[in-house]
Amino acid sequence: MKLSEAFSIFLHEVRARKRSDSTFKNYDYLFRDWTRYANKHGLTDLNSFTQDEIRLWRDSWTTRTSTTKLRLTLLRTFFRFAVKEGWIDHFPMSNVLNPKVVSNPTLPFNRDEMLSLVVAAEDHIQEKALILLMRYAGLSIQDAVTCSRNHINGDTLILRRAKTGELVIAYLPDPVIESLRSITLNRSPYFFWSGESKPATATKFWRQRLKAVARKAGVADFKPHRLRDTFAVELLSNDVSIEDVSTLLGHSSINTTERHYAPWNKARRNRLIQITQNANLNDPLLQKLSKRSQKN
Repeated sequence: MKLSEAFSIFLHEVRARKRSDSTFKNYDYLFRDWTRYANKHGLTDLNSFTQDEIRLWRDSWTTRTSTTKLRLTLLRTFFRFAVKEGWIDHFPMSNVLNPKVVSNPTLPFNRDEMLSLVVAAEDHIQEKALILLMRYAGLSIQDAVTCSRNHINGDTLILRRAKTGELVIAYLPDPVIESLRSITLNRSPYFFWSGESKPATATKFWRQRLKAVARKAGVADFKPHRLRDTFAVELLSNDVSIEDVSTLLGHSSINTTERHYAPWNKARRNRLIQITQNANLNDPLLQKLSKRSQKN
């Protein structure tokens, strides 16, 4: 089976299975890079890519660790498909291991930074509404940008995340509702999107607009996702369980929530402290040390 033919059939299946545009693009970029490598080394047949050859190709990548891990995950899916289709007779990635990914710490905005962002956006109706929506609904920027007026009923937001398909339900405070209602600049059913361009294009546009607000506000290291982080951390700091935070964020697994927000889980931290305190009450060594301290 020629690589070009295998790629074409697989990408057709990705489209037929209604996978997201971002997933399709990830495969497309991967296959383009694979084609360049294959042409350079004269490896145009799928069977040419043994485990050793895959490792050589992987070692030539200059991508970030997280991107390398994603690429390897995509490759595994492709090769499993190839085995099922009978294009190759064995799975060649059994011992091609993922790199260790060290996640950057979550950095929510503090309350002064949030106030500065809102004040800086005061003369920009949509920017202000988008900042408040992301902060108080915990939406990713794409989900916020493509949020429809039909997603809001009274003070309740209900939608499904584009990334996971998980249902998100959130209460929106009055200032958020008022900001959204003030957007009457177009007749689109969406607050921030015409509905005509691709969601990724609209998201890129608003990402730049929010960065401009952050520069005006003097907020350093601004990333829209930090608004979502702020939503999660504020909840955890107010003793909301991480299970509920996971649901509110629309995570498909609580493991994702714990990976990003475990250091901020106040309820869990307090529970662990209480467990160790209770265990130490009956420790004979601590009792003796305490009595000796009292005598002195």
